[in-house]
Amino acid sequence: MKKIIISFLLLLPIFALGESLDNPYKVTADVVREGDTFLISANYQSPLTVCQAYQYLTDYEAATKVPGVIESKAFRQANGRVLVERSAEEQIMFIKIKLHTLIEYTEYPLVGTEFTQIKGDSKKFTGKWSVAPSMNGSSSTTIKYQGVLEPDSHVPMFILQYFIQNSLEDRFKVMARLSAERKGYALAACK
Repeated sequence: MKKIIISFLLLLPIFALGESLDNPYKVTADVVREGDTFLISANYQSPLTVCQAYQYLTDYEAATKVPGVIESKAFRQANGRVLVERSAEEQIMFIKIKLHTLIEYTEYPLVGTEFTQIKGDSKKFTGKWSVAPSMNGSSSTTIKYQGVLEPDSHVPMFILQYFIQNSLEDRFKVMARLSAERKGYALAACK
C-alpha cells in the first residue's frame, strides 16, 4: 500500500504537467441548465494585451476559424453597434443541425461587447464578452464570456445539455489558441 501511495505521489507532478500542457490558457467553462435555458460562462488567459484582445473579439469574420462556424459577416452600424450574420453546422450524435443567426453586438472599446440575437434558430441567445488585464502582473489578458441560450430545437433537451457540456471547454480552448496565434500580428491601433 505504501508503495502505491509513493508511486502516485511521484506521478502527481506528471499529471499536473499534463493538465497544464493540455490547458495552457487556463480555460474554464461551465453550463447550468435552468428549465429550457442554458446559462453559459467561460474564461481564459490570452497573451494578448487588452487592446489586442478587444480587437480579436471584434473581428467577427474570424469566427469561421472556430469549428462549426461556416460563415460570419459583420455589418457596422452607428453608435458602436454591429450586426453579425452567422451560419454554423453542428453534429449532435447522429443529428446534423444547421444554424443561422443575426446577432446585434454593442461594442464598448477596450472593455468588451454585449450581444443579443435579433433573429435565428434559438428562442433566446444573449450575452457578453469582456477583456481585462490578468491579475498575475503580466501583460496578458483575461477574456470572459457569459451567455444565456434557450434553444428552439426538436432535439431533446437532455441531449442538447450533454452536447453543450461536453463540447464547451474544447471550443473555448480553440478560441484561446486562436487568440494566442494573433499575438504575432502587428496591430497598428494598439501601438
